[in-house]
Amino acid sequence: MRAFLPTALASLTLVATSLVCPTSTAQAEIPWESDLRAARDRAEREGKLLLLHFYSDSCVWCDRLEAGAFQAPAVAEAIEQNFVPVKIHAGQNPSVARTFRINGYPTDVIVTPEGTALAHRTSPQAANRYIEMLSESATSRKLQADAASIAAAESTPAPAPATSPQDSMPAETVASAPSELAKSSFTPQPGSVSAGLVPPAGVDAKSTTQATPVAKRSADAGSPMHPIALDGYCPVSLLDLDRWVEGDSEWGVIHLGQLYLFCDSESMNKFLANPEPYTPVLNGIDVVRFFEEKRIVPGKRDFGARDPENNRMFFFADEAAMVHFESQHTRYTDAAIRVTRQAVAEANPIR
Repeated sequence: MRAFLPTALASLTLVATSLVCPTSTAQAEIPWESDLRAARDRAEREGKLLLLHFYSDSCVWCDRLEAGAFQAPAVAEAIEQNFVPVKIHAGQNPSVARTFRINGYPTDVIVTPEGTALAHRTSPQAANRYIEMLSESATSRKLQADAASIAAAESTPAPAPATSPQDSMPAETVASAPSELAKSSFTPQPGSVSAGLVPPAGVDAKSTTQATPVAKRSADAGSPMHPIALDGYCPVSLLDLDRWVEGDSEWGVIHLGQLYLFCDSESMNKFLANPEPYTPVLNGIDVVRFFEEKRIVPGKRDFGARDPENNRMFFFADEAAMVHFESQHTRYTDAAIRVTRQAVAEANPIR
């Protein structure tokens, strides 16, 4: 899941009503907005996301994007379907560029009208890659919206997990908490939720596999657009064998916006045939934090559990959430799995 930009919502409300944009010939059929506040209101009204495109003068890659992907009708159509696009000249709108942490050009930031950032990356040059970026953000937004609907429909909430130091941090901080945080020492009782997904002592839960370009696919596996799922470990080995086996960059699949690596072709093909059971529920979001606190907090590989009824993987931000889930997992599993199942059905893996 993408992190929150803490100041984004306030900025969308407080920035000057009109952005400074030089007069230029319209590119393709993309209906670029120049009024950020009006764009936000329109996105909220139409149920769309904001696509903030930052560019600058004397930027070769900005010019190439204008002459390339932005001329493709398919790109314009993809934008029109789910986004309100805003083109922002960073040099003439420095405060907006600072707010959205723009350090290079061209850069796209995809944000909800409420201020949650779903993507923040260098603009893809190829039309198909640009469309893929848009599609992944739209899918991520739908996953969150579906989960929110189910959360709102839930009955009286169960007691929330005990507060820990991590709980008071903003979501972005929690997602990048220091490695000194203690690992889970929870031992499940017979017949309870399995904590076997927690990596063994010999496996560094903080190490991240650096993938090279995936075989049989032109994607840049190491790009910010494709975060590596499960820190590069094979989900099929984890679920079927209860073993943390490192994946190989030769065998990779993009699914629900994340790059999954596999230890061999057999495991990859098994995943492609039926990705649902091997996909962490809610795409790795901490289900306890979400349903109880209405926060999007990515789970960590340190704190994993498998529910006994559905044999599905859940990951949590900290030990407190995992232990709470272990004692009341039936409260969360069905609702969370329904949302994940719908997202999986709507976004097939891309090889």
